[in-house]
Amino acid sequence: MLRYILYIAVVFIVADHVYTHWGPEIINWVASNFLGREVVVVEEAPYRESLIDKVIKGIKERIEDVRR
Repeated sequence: MLRYILYIAVVFIVADHVYTHWGPEIINWVASNFLGREVVVVEEAPYRESLIDKVIKGIKERIEDVRR
């Protein structure tokens, strides 16, 4: 049972990462292909961080703090 909970958590983390980095491009591409013309459904934020990016950034900051 715990294994399935971990699988679900990994799927959500990967989905968050994919949506954060490529979500607007994918949504706009699908909408453009569906309508047959170039449309913008979702505007892209200038900088977005997924959960994985936040964890990596936190680890890097902790390593820098330990080195000091």
